[in-house]
Amino acid sequence: MKLQQQLIGFVFIVVILGAIAFFVNRGEEQQSYENRQSKAEKMFPNITSETAGDKVSQIEITTGGETTVLRQSGTQWLVPNMNDYPADQEEVKTLLEKVDNQKAIDLVSKNPEKQTEFEVAAGSDESPLIGVEVKLKGKGEKLLAHFFVGKNTPDFFNAYIRQQGSEKVYIASDLSKSNFDKGTRTWRNRKIFSFNKGDITNVLIELANEVVEMKSGDDNKWQMIQPATSVVKQNTLDTILDNISKFETDDFVSDDSDSSFEAKEKITVTLNDGSKRILLAANEVDGKHWVKRSDQEQLFSIYKYKYNQLFKPADELKDDSPPPTSDEDKITSGTGESDDNG
Repeated sequence: MKLQQQLIGFVFIVVILGAIAFFVNRGEEQQSYENRQSKAEKMFPNITSETAGDKVSQIEITTGGETTVLRQSGTQWLVPNMNDYPADQEEVKTLLEKVDNQKAIDLVSKNPEKQTEFEVAAGSDESPLIGVEVKLKGKGEKLLAHFFVGKNTPDFFNAYIRQQGSEKVYIASDLSKSNFDKGTRTWRNRKIFSFNKGDITNVLIELANEVVEMKSGDDNKWQMIQPATSVVKQNTLDTILDNISKFETDDFVSDDSDSSFEAKEKITVTLNDGSKRILLAANEVDGKHWVKRSDQEQLFSIYKYKYNQLFKPADELKDDSPPPTSDEDKITSGTGESDDNG
């Protein structure tokens, strides 16, 4: 029994020492990597996150035989080949910051024959482009950076990258093809509305068979005023306010669509500065509704569940539950009963 206890104690000590050695070694490796990273050269010295918006005025992304161009106009990024539709500004910012952070530190290969394996080879007639080709340009279309982003590394957190004109393939930290290739989602800004939920003072929902209107009082309490005066279910109202204030599309309707848009319902929100945001909606087709802002021509397509989060009838918003009885009312009621019995 004593020998068994000693053996267990010995194993426990070995495990503890092993854990300590592991974490010490890991800490030393991390420190060594950070030292190498601090001394490593920037992969793209002409690009910095602070000046990227000033220096980079055009981004060209080629994948699957198609090139998407993002061009800066003033302080906004646009998608020229999509009728200058606003790009997703946050995604562009993220892309430039990730490019700025790349350093030539983790060299994987210098062998040109390995480029296809890492999906960083330039495309040709015999061998189409597999990865993503990226060009960052400045004023006068001056080329600031030209590189290829390949497949993900085995840990899926990074990707392989190669600069045009170089045979060196590196690991790109915290970068992937999805940062550049948006697929069917495209680079267009998917936001339909974006404003502060707390600025909404009035909501008018015009359905096919009824009109529902709600307004916020001086005490910030909401009340239904159409089709009848009523207290509002706050949770249900919050669903509307949360969604309309940061409303995004599920897809874009192409300009060459055979169908025409016919508005059947409408929701109008009034903000505390008097301005209005109006969303028009068409009937459901195949589980989706076409919608558009009243001040824009672009048509959007949203799923039915997202439509249902906004266009709610009065019976879903009206709060018919009796008001809670206050403690004061209970005391008064109790006192009255005592007097009657006395």
